[in-house]
Amino acid sequence: MSSPTDEQIICVKENLRNLIDFNDELYVQGQTKILNAYALLSISDDHDPALEIGLNILKSAFLGIGDVGGPIGVIISSFVCGLLDSYTTSTPVSLNAQMSSMLMRFQKTSEQLDVDFEMYYSNPVAYWNNTFSGSVTNAFGTYPVSCKFSDLSTIKFPPKTEPDFMNYLLKAQYALDQQVWFTLLPNFKITKFLPSSMYPCKTYSEQQMESNAAGFYYTHPSYWNNWVYHHDTNRKGDDTSYFEYWQNSIGGDAGAFTDGHLNDSACKYLFIDSYDNVVINANGLFNRSYVFNNMTNINHVNHTYNH
Repeated sequence: MSSPTDEQIICVKENLRNLIDFNDELYVQGQTKILNAYALLSISDDHDPALEIGLNILKSAFLGIGDVGGPIGVIISSFVCGLLDSYTTSTPVSLNAQMSSMLMRFQKTSEQLDVDFEMYYSNPVAYWNNTFSGSVTNAFGTYPVSCKFSDLSTIKFPPKTEPDFMNYLLKAQYALDQQVWFTLLPNFKITKFLPSSMYPCKTYSEQQMESNAAGFYYTHPSYWNNWVYHHDTNRKGDDTSYFEYWQNSIGGDAGAFTDGHLNDSACKYLFIDSYDNVVINANGLFNRSYVFNNMTNINHVNHTYNH
């Protein structure tokens, strides 16, 4: 057990006041990200995604600061994420209710966070030896977080008048945006179209396959195509090796007259690249291959075309 000095109390209060400003600004920007996601994906924000989803959106945002903010970012993200995690076991009255939408869930969670920041600000000494710990689950995995309240006296979180405030805010916005889309993409499915196609290696090199894929995505942005090399020879011993090639698309149900693809605007916002490492939108949210192969929360189905 330890007791703070007057200087430490002042430092913690300044950090909490700046953190309240930060959370308020993140709320404004977060609303825009949520509205944008629903609009681009052409789905309605008409039901409560539940407590955990609302918490994960904000936790993911603050975890984004931890990735770039050095010791300041690590302590702030651990403190805030640990505090938010405590709502799962001791749910505030304001969050223990049915909401009408994700936007409302996000609003109430952000407001509750401000309420608790104000509580800690009013009497830092009472919470000095408290530990905040938990975990954050986002599109890339699950990460443990932990820090002591007193750790807030060892850093200086920037006020909104300093450039780092905006730098942190941009990182938090981006991480929040990623989490919102990660939450909403399971409304769609990834369809693998059958049968596969064969491309002879005498005609197509690996580089040509990659170039063809990048060109295909330009006009069909909802797709990710993969291929496997098969070594083969004929009776004469001639090389008849080939690439077996599959087309995959994210969207709705495919049918006889439609592939059900996700609309182009959403795809252009979502994907960073066309083929691997070919950047088409540096501000995109995810690499194409990652969405199709690593987001296990999206359902995968097959669709066979009858010729």
